[in-house]
Amino acid sequence: MKRDQASHTARFVSNGIYWVSRSRKLHVEVPGDLRDYTIEMTRCSLNVDSPVWRRLACRWILFKAGLMQRCAIPGIYLHQLLRKRFIEAQARKAIADKTSQLVVIGAGLDTLGLRLSVEHPDLKVIEIDHPATQALKRSIVDAMSLPMGDIEFLSADLGHETLVSALKRSACHDPEAATLFIAEGITMYLSEASVRELLNSIANQPPGSSLLFTYMEESRPGCFDFRNARRVTSWWLALRHERFTWGIRPDRLQAFLAECGLSLESHRTPEELRLELLIESNRNATLALGENTVLAITKGKSHA
Repeated sequence: MKRDQASHTARFVSNGIYWVSRSRKLHVEVPGDLRDYTIEMTRCSLNVDSPVWRRLACRWILFKAGLMQRCAIPGIYLHQLLRKRFIEAQARKAIADKTSQLVVIGAGLDTLGLRLSVEHPDLKVIEIDHPATQALKRSIVDAMSLPMGDIEFLSADLGHETLVSALKRSACHDPEAATLFIAEGITMYLSEASVRELLNSIANQPPGSSLLFTYMEESRPGCFDFRNARRVTSWWLALRHERFTWGIRPDRLQAFLAECGLSLESHRTPEELRLELLIESNRNATLALGENTVLAITKGKSHA
């Protein structure tokens, strides 16, 4: 990602969830509050007042998103929806288990922090993101008519600043509170050294803290692509300066986490999420494969 531009991936993911929410067959897989916030965020991102032009713009988003999916990674949007549903379910469990602070790293245009801040007024919610991406999100959020809770938007380029130093600049971060960190769709853009630094930072958080994150499977040395990705995908990511740079084999993950001071609590592949979350009539839907979702905890306490 260019330093002065908002993340193209953030828009890609948001448009993808919008596409699923409008899909004739798959829309039933999108929970109501996620659907409502996604549609409202999409509407407010258009900066169009005329209802006619707004409808046309929304149709263009759906067309472009569908075309991108067919040409790049078939099933990517449904995969992203399922990982979000798993992450949200685990986040709600953590909050029920007395986690009092949520830090979303690289939130992009995701709505989970917005929604949880409304439902849990006592929950401290901090979103950390690249300044350009966060500026885009704040402009959209300011235009939205849906309820908004108390949430802190903390600008930071974690390619040039550590998580610890960014949190020190936060106005509401409690360094003594059990915290849930979410890093969805982030680690594949980092170096292994940066991933280790991030995990080590979270391992040193107060007891009861945890991390929900996704990672790409390493299919062969140095290769971290979705299994069913078209060849054009790597070219497109490189053009956008958002190429995948890190991944790991699933059989090495537990040891890798242990080296960083964390314990593996839950692990889900897209196929496992397919069986857990999709209704029967959608079980055979095309699903992107190669990115897995993980719950890791600071050693000494289990959440599940």
